[in-house]
Amino acid sequence: MRKFKIVSIFTMVVLMVFVNTACASKGVKNDMAKSSYDAIQYENGYEGATEVRDEAKTEEASDNGLISTSGLIGNTENLSMDKIITTVDLEVETEDFDNLISTIKDEIIRLGGYDEKTEISGRRYYSRSSSRYGYIVARIPKERLKEFVSAVKENGNVYNETSSSENVTLQYVDTESRKKSLEIEQERLFGLLEKTETLEDIVSLESRLSSIRHELQMLETELRTIDNKVDYSTVTIHISEVERLTPTTEEKETVFTRIKVGFSDTIYDISEGLKDFIVWFVVNLPYLIIWALIIALGVVVSRKFYKKIKGKKISAKLPTEQAGVKINKEESDK
Repeated sequence: MRKFKIVSIFTMVVLMVFVNTACASKGVKNDMAKSSYDAIQYENGYEGATEVRDEAKTEEASDNGLISTSGLIGNTENLSMDKIITTVDLEVETEDFDNLISTIKDEIIRLGGYDEKTEISGRRYYSRSSSRYGYIVARIPKERLKEFVSAVKENGNVYNETSSSENVTLQYVDTESRKKSLEIEQERLFGLLEKTETLEDIVSLESRLSSIRHELQMLETELRTIDNKVDYSTVTIHISEVERLTPTTEEKETVFTRIKVGFSDTIYDISEGLKDFIVWFVVNLPYLIIWALIIALGVVVSRKFYKKIKGKKISAKLPTEQAGVKINKEESDK
């Protein structure tokens, strides 16, 4: 009887251990299934998947110093380094076009920048205007920007200058935060992918990971573009070739100043007009000679033709006059 009780107790203990082990295994499996389900639902946008997303955001915010141990907003060190994009637009006149273009190119290289775009137009063979126009877009390191602008002003007549600055710090920090959050989420999904066994879950996770990789590439490109625009300021230069520079310093307008400027403009216009006439006369001299010969030949032919006609008229008039004289003489004799 005692032996039967011992066997019964042992059997009950074994059954209880088996039941507990089965329950524990089922709980672990359910937890894994829930995590995988949350990741898949996160891909589809359902509200139930919050674990991966919340952990990624919390870790990302903690790394950036946005959450302190007390749960309040901490220091924002990223905001202390402002991202400023500077652009400068210059309109320049020059009497020595080739020399100015060469000087600007040399200054760009010397200051460690690069020529993003260059256009030169004008002076076509059959063009009446000999003036040329240049358009240069230069990228200059931000710490050498003032030096480059000063060099352009020293070698050309800058009659118009425009500059602007754009603070993109918040945009840069927001992009970095999104990138960090996606990287953390990517690591979480890689961990879930190692634990997932069903084909459907694997396909869903791989689809989400592919989408994350694409978003990360776009964000990295955006960050590199901002860094380039911040580190290298954009300077746009419009260059015009002229024969007379525009005054950059305006004098006080008085009667004497107006007379001086007006007289100077008149003398300049007369001299330029005389130059243009001389050039026109020399260039068109062959045509003038040909037309002079044609006109002279026409005058000679016309004079000969006129003399011939006049001679015929005189010859026709003489017999009539002689007949009239004879009649008058006969009447007088009677």
